[in-house]
Amino acid sequence: NKFVICQIAYSLIDGDRILAQATSRELARYGLEVGLKNYSAAYCTGLLVARRLLQKVGLDEAYEGNTEVDAEVVKCEVGKKTYYVDEVDEDKRPFRALLDVGCRA
Repeated sequence: NKFVICQIAYSLIDGDRILAQATSRELARYGLEVGLKNYSAAYCTGLLVARRLLQKVGLDEAYEGNTEVDAEVVKCEVGKKTYYVDEVDEDKRPFRALLDVGCRA
């Protein structure tokens, strides 16, 4: 357990397809060189893979992310569910993801 690995995948009958992936080892390019397997590294790796997915599906400019840190919680409600993202367009909704955490006992 040296690094964090994040992948966005979907399943087909003939096997899984990976849309985007990132590892915490890549965070050195952004100035984070130590602590590559802690909670903060997992969060940063998740942000990195999310930006790659948005770029791949052409939504990176619509969802540009936070440009300044102000501690404001942004949310939108769709039906009875609350999503913690900006609502940009009526036709586009946030991705639904399931978290699979592999832990060694």
